[in-house]
Amino acid sequence: MTTAELQEHLHSLEERLLHPDREKSRDSLLDLITPDFKEFCTSGRIFNANQLGHELVNSNPRNATMSHFYVTPLGENAALATYHITTSSSTSRHSSVWVQRNGKWQMYFHQGTISA
Repeated sequence: MTTAELQEHLHSLEERLLHPDREKSRDSLLDLITPDFKEFCTSGRIFNANQLGHELVNSNPRNATMSHFYVTPLGENAALATYHITTSSSTSRHSSVWVQRNGKWQMYFHQGTISA
């Protein structure tokens, strides 16, 4: 997979996680997260895979857009995605570490930081 193809693929996965309400089956999103996942949220909370899974399955729709999406390959089976999320009340910067395991890309780590 070229870097451009990887960027397009990971962008589509990040969009699915950003808008879980658009999924026919939200449970399918759980396959996008590694079992050892960790997230440092913009709120300061720390989530593991189970907590994020609960949020994905139970969240309400939100008006949020992703921009400035960029992928940096970290090796053959790992990549860093960075981007901004804008809502009606804030802009935040995000980074995600994605790993390829058993032929599929999964999010291993995520951090969001509110922009000043």
